[in-house]
Amino acid sequence: SRRRRKAPHRIGPHRTGPHRTATRRAVACVPACVGPAPPCDSASGARRFARVHARVCVSDRQTQREGEEMLRRICSQTWGLRPCDTCMKASEGGVDSLKVQVERTLSTLALDASPPFPEKTAPMKLNDLRDNPGARKQRKRVGRGIGSGLGKTAGRGHGGQKSRSGGKPRLGFEGGQTPMRLRLPRVGVHNPFSFEYSYVNLSQLQSWIDQGRIDADKLITMKTLRDSGAVSKHVKDGVKLLGGGSEDFTAKVNLEVSKVSAKAREAIEKAGGTVHAVYYNKLGLRALLKPDKFSVMPRPARPPPKLRPKFQYVGRLPEPTEVLTE
Repeated sequence: SRRRRKAPHRIGPHRTGPHRTATRRAVACVPACVGPAPPCDSASGARRFARVHARVCVSDRQTQREGEEMLRRICSQTWGLRPCDTCMKASEGGVDSLKVQVERTLSTLALDASPPFPEKTAPMKLNDLRDNPGARKQRKRVGRGIGSGLGKTAGRGHGGQKSRSGGKPRLGFEGGQTPMRLRLPRVGVHNPFSFEYSYVNLSQLQSWIDQGRIDADKLITMKTLRDSGAVSKHVKDGVKLLGGGSEDFTAKVNLEVSKVSAKAREAIEKAGGTVHAVYYNKLGLRALLKPDKFSVMPRPARPPPKLRPKFQYVGRLPEPTEVLTE
């Protein structure tokens, strides 16, 4: 009968056999220790090395325990190389000499591991400037043969809406079902007969007169307020005069605006001035504010019957310069 050949033991962390714990971490001492001493071949050898060389020439058991702990920590943290005569002598000389040797070795390792810093750097040149890796990407070239992987159909597949040029549905299209803009209910109310006015307070009007930006001796119209910057240039339906700062308003002025509050009218008439609410439609207001846009001035339009009580008279075109006497 043939005898079965016994498989040799393999050394490794997941192998079976008597030396299953014998790995590279069993080799003891500091990484820089590469000397003529033989390496520890097993974990038991490492433990034996720690026991033998941690005995210091001091009778104190506490000092001996410290030396053993230090050497065991060095062996476990810096495994991979065999011990040298220098570390063996340092461990025999006591804990202090072992500490000095370890610190010297670790400092040497730190210096060797750190990258050398150049003492003087070369000056930067324009031809040395480069983009970061991945900053510039080549464009995708399609339809250049089957070898490229994007030939023939150019990565769009065989037919269909998405393979066509411009084959995208309109914005908001949901494949035929009722889109979101029609599924949701309407919110709010829109009044088509409302007016959007630009507002100016009496305090701002008084400030503009004090600064000389508006001449109080002349008729102040909506064009005067727009050109002086008292209101925005984007006047939509006219200008409304408000009573803010009516207590300090002392200027005697004559105004023509689209609408005026009761408080503002009272303050102006108290100072000896006049104010009138005049009606301009869209075309008439544009002709008043921007007369250079018209080669022929349009005729002033009368207000609708429902709006007649809100205005005193129809606005004049072109821009009036004198106060209208009733």
